[in-house]
Formats: sequence, C-alpha cells, structure tokens
Amino acid sequence: MFQLTELDQGFALVMDTSLENVDLCVDQLRLFLNERNGSKHLFSLSLLTREALNNAMIHGNRLNHSKKVRFRLQACEGGFDLEIEDEGPGFAWDRHMQARSQADDVSGRGHEIFRNYARAIRYNGTGNALTLEYRG
Repeated sequence: MFQLTELDQGFALVMDTSLENVDLCVDQLRLFLNERNGSKHLFSLSLLTREALNNAMIHGNRLNHSKKVRFRLQACEGGFDLEIEDEGPGFAWDRHMQARSQADDVSGRGHEIFRNYARAIRYNGTGNALTLEYRG
C-alpha cells in the first residue's frame, strides 16, 4: 500500500512498512521539488526523509508489514516541514538527541543527520512521531 494525498503546499503518504516504499517516497519528493523549481533542496530533504522513514520502519514498526507509516511534506515560509509517524511503541528520544557516532559506525547516525540538516527536531511524547523543520 502506498497512498498519496496531494496538499496545497505539499503531499501526504500512508504506506506499508516496506523499505521499497522509502524509494517511492523519495521519488514523490523529487517530483514535488522539480515541479516547484526546488531541486536544490533534493539532497538534504532526501537524506532527512530516508533516515526518518528507515528509522520508522526498522526501529518503530520493526519491519512489520501490517503496520503503516505516515509521511507528510509541507512547504512553508523559507523551507519545508516533514512529519513521520509509525505505529510502533515509541522510544525515549530525549536520551538520543545528543548522540554522536564514530566514522566506522554502521548505524546510530540518525540524530546526528537530523541535527546537521534540520533547523528543529520534535517528537511527540511517545516517540513514534517526528517533525523535522528544514530551512535550507
């Protein structure tokens, strides 16, 4: 399942937990940006999107294909807001906000990526919904 809803200044997706859907979401992001002459933001937004969706599917939903992930991209003054929500139990996000990774780490880089590419990072209280403010 990969359900697209177009919004005035963005789009929303509801998708099955399938890593192939991460690529489909980035394809939709690319189309959205190209239609609005925003391709200069593609690398940063793709990186944020891929990291957040992979985390939601792998860590949040534990690759359970019966669980859904919701994604929303909204253009706003000076940039974009990304919202990602999974159906997992959440996590103690406050313990990970300042995590640092080593050069040879193969995982655990998400919050470092978020800090470097997003102006603001917010989770809901449970830790299963994330908002990233990108102002490129």
